[in-house]
Order: sequence, then structure tokens, then C-alpha cells
Amino acid sequence: MTPHDALAPVAVLPAACPASDTARAEAVVQDWLRDYVSRPHEQLGRGGDVCPFVEPAARAGTLMMHTRTGLADADGAELRSLVRDMARTFRTTHWPRTNPTMYAYVLILPDLPRAQWAELDAVQAALKAELAEGGLMLGQFHPECPEPAARNPQFPVSRSPVPLLAMRNMALHDVLFLHNDSRLFAEYQHRFGGRYERGAVADPLLRSSYEAGSTVG
Repeated sequence: MTPHDALAPVAVLPAACPASDTARAEAVVQDWLRDYVSRPHEQLGRGGDVCPFVEPAARAGTLMMHTRTGLADADGAELRSLVRDMARTFRTTHWPRTNPTMYAYVLILPDLPRAQWAELDAVQAALKAELAEGGLMLGQFHPECPEPAARNPQFPVSRSPVPLLAMRNMALHDVLFLHNDSRLFAEYQHRFGGRYERGAVADPLLRSSYEAGSTVG
């Protein structure tokens, strides 16, 4: 298992593709990562790329992509097991760089049926605390994903042409996703609280979210 060196240029393809055509699904995801995730979007509510990690990770060779098939009949238990396998792979991969904020793992699920897309949302929510305890963040993406942008709740930012999961290490801005739950916030505070105490965080939304998290009982 080796991280991809970069996002290779690929032809522009339709958003949909047969679930059985894994090569086409992978190419579609590559397009989506390059043309959407690695670019700014006017509805984000902030400047910068949709995901600030993907393009630097691709350049650094720390964007790892795998494809998992055989999920046409997957239930919640199988999807939870899949996520835990992802976490083990993430932790045991020999990454070619020492900066852990650059590590990103994308798992493409081309044959996960539409009926199970909502289950993907539920599994992400169910395992969020378990993963956060290990300093990991997981995002779920599919064509109907309701997950909103942190700074614009009207924008469903996590929609992708093919179902997939993305994992990375917890980062400073993740307070936006963790401050409303005391257990999740405790994990964040353990890792990043010192920066706030030193006054080293300039973004007012991050600071206000951190303050809000500090009051959650």
C-alpha cells in the first residue's frame, strides 16, 4: 500500500458510471478531487479550496486511494467494520513524509447502492467519537450527502459522484465539527488547546467555536 504521488490528469468524464466499472469510478473520483475538492467554491463561506488538504497531500505523495467493492448488500455492521479497517490501514501505512497533517486516505465504494448511502452517513456519525479518540477525522461523501459546509449550512459540500470515505488526522479547524459534543471537544482540546491559550489562533470563528466548546457540559 503506497500513497499516490499526485493527482494524475485524467479526461473529463460524466458524473455517473456503472458500479462494476471500478477503473471508470476511480477516474471520476480523480476528476472530482482535482476539479471540485482542490478548488475554491463561491458557496463555501470562506476562501481557499473546498478541502485544503487534498492538493498539498497529492503533491507530497501522501494521498492514498483504494477501491473497495463487494458492498452491494452491505449493512451498517459491515460498513462500521470497513471504517475500522480504514483506521488500521491509516495508522500502519508507511507515509513518505513526516508531517501528519498531510496524510489523507480516500476509499472509493463504487458499488455501494443508493439505498445504503444514508447508512454511510449514519456510520460516520456513529464512529465519529471513536475515531476522534485516536485523533482521526472521517468524512463520508456520496451524490445525496446532506453534510453542510461549516461556514454555510445551506451548501451541501460533501456531495461526490461516487460514494466514498475520506480519512485524515485531526486538524486545527476541526473545532468547527467537534465543539458541540463534550467528548469530541475534549479530544480536540487535548491536541490543540495550547494554541488557543497562547493566543496563536487568529480566526475569530475558530476562537468562538473553541469558547463554545469549552462551555459544553
